[in-house]
Amino acid sequence: MAAIKLLNLLAISSLAIFACSFGATPVNALSSGSHNVARHAFRGHDSIAKRKRGGSSKRCKPRPTTTSAPAKTPPAKTPPAQNTGHNDAVSSSSGGSSGGGSGSSGGSGFGHSGGGKVGVSWANGNDPSLSQYKSGKVGALYTWSPELPPLAKSLGFNAIPMLWGEDQIDDFARLVVQGYANTVLGFNEPNESGQSNMSPQRGAQLWQQYIQPLKAKGYQLISPATSSSPAGKIWMQDFFKACGGCSFDGIAIHYYDVTPQGFIEYITDFHNTFNLPVWATEYACQNFNGGPQCSQAQTNSFHQQISSFMDNTPWVAHYFPFGVMHDMQGVNAFNQLMAPSGAPTALGYQYFN
Repeated sequence: MAAIKLLNLLAISSLAIFACSFGATPVNALSSGSHNVARHAFRGHDSIAKRKRGGSSKRCKPRPTTTSAPAKTPPAKTPPAQNTGHNDAVSSSSGGSSGGGSGSSGGSGFGHSGGGKVGVSWANGNDPSLSQYKSGKVGALYTWSPELPPLAKSLGFNAIPMLWGEDQIDDFARLVVQGYANTVLGFNEPNESGQSNMSPQRGAQLWQQYIQPLKAKGYQLISPATSSSPAGKIWMQDFFKACGGCSFDGIAIHYYDVTPQGFIEYITDFHNTFNLPVWATEYACQNFNGGPQCSQAQTNSFHQQISSFMDNTPWVAHYFPFGVMHDMQGVNAFNQLMAPSGAPTALGYQYFN
């Protein structure tokens, strides 16, 4: 009987794993309530929330891609060892010709234009491995929070606080004062019920009260970032209409889908609609609509093509690939940029070194 019970338990466990693998609710962005990776650093921001589908959006089916030869390793550094099956090889065609090494403009990988367009979205608190993500290619950092890692400024990051949503207002008002930083990010996917979840009108009120006054204190003001469902653009248009007297120095976007061309069309539409520099603060090769996920080759090609486009597009200010974290929380693990050791994965190495 004990053996039968054990077999039954194993069967139930297997079904649960199968259900989680194929029936889990997809996700869109980090939530403010619960970042377990940052528990020791960011109060009120101590675990990564479950992500969920951002409405019914028009998506493209993944197209087959061909894998180029693995990228050559720069002579001064080598990519870290990688988890089996995660980003084992990165192709070396259009976006990987001449990335900036640490403090220089040489080397291989993405971010080849230099100038610090590559950014780090960091949910790892005071983890000292942050030092492995700063190079001449990497400029900005944000944390989905008003709080910033103590190491960030000493490492040379342009560390950017965010007012994620209403539950961060007290910390934001206390911390984000003149001299604390020079840029601020607005709300996280306010068009989503599982994220900062507010009407455009409420967003305009909060912007006018807490963010707009920072303009006079020397801050650049970057818009909220909606999810990439059609409702996101509508929310943003209504927010701009409601926000009388507001000013913006850039527009933030999120994008999760499976084709580089879809990303390029989406980001170009936002730029043309709002006529502002674009900050791509979350993106990955990830299917949230029930279709097949990107393969490793497709994921590598996606990031390579996107990086090349953004490096060569003057109106793209910064881009922050998802995700520099140990637990990808439902996002295709081929996009993972942090290895178990804390060092960049092979894909992360292309971005950050």
